[in-house]
Amino acid sequence: MSDALDGLLRDLRQAPTAALHGLEGEVWSRIDRLRDARRSSGVLLPLRAACIVAALGIGLAGGSYAATAAARRPAEISVFSIDAHLAPSTLLTGR
Repeated sequence: MSDALDGLLRDLRQAPTAALHGLEGEVWSRIDRLRDARRSSGVLLPLRAACIVAALGIGLAGGSYAATAAARRPAEISVFSIDAHLAPSTLLTGR
């Protein structure tokens, strides 16, 4: 394995070097683009916050409605209930 690694390093040493002219300018231009993108995304922050609050409100309203609707009707299955809604005797008599 070390022979293969030595061969790869020898090939890498003999390979021509990459042109590094202008690399620093390209790096700084990318950094500037990322900074501009972050600044523009901050403009939409109030809209994002409003969407989160609206989704939270809708979820709370729907959850509380479902909880109150479930609390109003009796449980369908009860072990010792005489009038269990899913009992075979109830289903056969048609009550």
